[in-house]
This record gives sequence, C-alpha cells and structure tokens, in this order.
Amino acid sequence: MSKNNKGLFSFVMGIAMGAAAVFLSKDENRKKTKKTIDETVEKAKYLKDEVEKDPQKVKKMAENKIKTVAKEAREKLSKVIKPDNEGEVNK
Repeated sequence: MSKNNKGLFSFVMGIAMGAAAVFLSKDENRKKTKKTIDETVEKAKYLKDEVEKDPQKVKKMAENKIKTVAKEAREKLSKVIKPDNEGEVNK
C-alpha cells in the first residue's frame, strides 16, 4: 500500500469515527445501538447453540434462506431489467 493510500484510509477512518461520535453523542442513539447489539449477541448465541445441537439442520436452514433471498432478488431484478427478444438485457 502506498503512502497516499494510507493517508486516504486514515482520512476516511477519521470521517467515519467523527460521524460515529456525533451519532453516539445522543443518549437516544446510544440506547438504540445498545439494544441492537444486545439483540445481535442474543441471536448469535442462539445460532451457536443450534449449530452445536444439529449442524446439518442449521446448514439446511441457511441454504433455504439463501435460495429464498436469491429468488426474491431475481424477481425484483426482473422487474427492473427486461431482456429483449435476442436475450440481451435492456434497461
């Protein structure tokens, strides 16, 4: 990584940290963030327990979720991008 890229990275990180500080300066935002983090930790613990109990079941659930999300994405995309008569995509 060149020196210019390091400087740019530091600049971007500084902006991100500043934005986070402004966001978290409000008590309401800190409470919302803590609630979200707590919920995520709880879900992660649950998932960990499920994987330990039955990894194949969790794998199957994940595969099904991926298939569902992919199907929904294809449907939304097909509404935005329509193929022409020769199979090429037109916007």
